[in-house]
Amino acid sequence: MELREALEAKHGPLLGGRALVTSMGHNTSAGLRQAQKRGQVPVALFNLPNRRGYFALTSDVAAWLARARLTGAPASKKGQPIETS
Repeated sequence: MELREALEAKHGPLLGGRALVTSMGHNTSAGLRQAQKRGQVPVALFNLPNRRGYFALTSDVAAWLARARLTGAPASKKGQPIETS
């Protein structure tokens, strides 16, 4: 199953609350808020009327995660390259 499809099956078309925080790689909602204030969140976050907190389209978060995976350097343990198979 594709990443976007998996996220949408689990969370629906919008991510908010804890699901958004963890999907964006933050430990807390305060961390996500700070990143948003600093302009360090790579997807569009928005508010909804009569709802608290930030929301993002699940498809935007999935696309960002896929791009980050393709362009990011893999982490290594003690300088050893990570084996992928």
